[in-house]
Amino acid sequence: MLWSEVRELFPNQFVLVQALKSHQDGNKLYVDEMAVIRPIPDPHEATRELLKSKNENFVYHTGKTKMVMEIVSRVGFRRSPVEDSSN
Repeated sequence: MLWSEVRELFPNQFVLVQALKSHQDGNKLYVDEMAVIRPIPDPHEATRELLKSKNENFVYHTGKTKMVMEIVSRVGFRRSPVEDSSN
């Protein structure tokens, strides 16, 4: 299903979708085809679902004209253990 079709079927609400086809351009992910898992009428529930989303599942609002997400890489660092200097 295309994003334009999702927007028409579920106007002005959050939806949980699975990306079936997408492409990346720079740091942007464009979802081209998707399957709607379910609409989410409550914004608080949408936030909870978004935090639980994994892999190709996304929560997105149909008020947006395109399904485009910024790709953010999580760079972590570990601190070296502190040596005991009292010896």
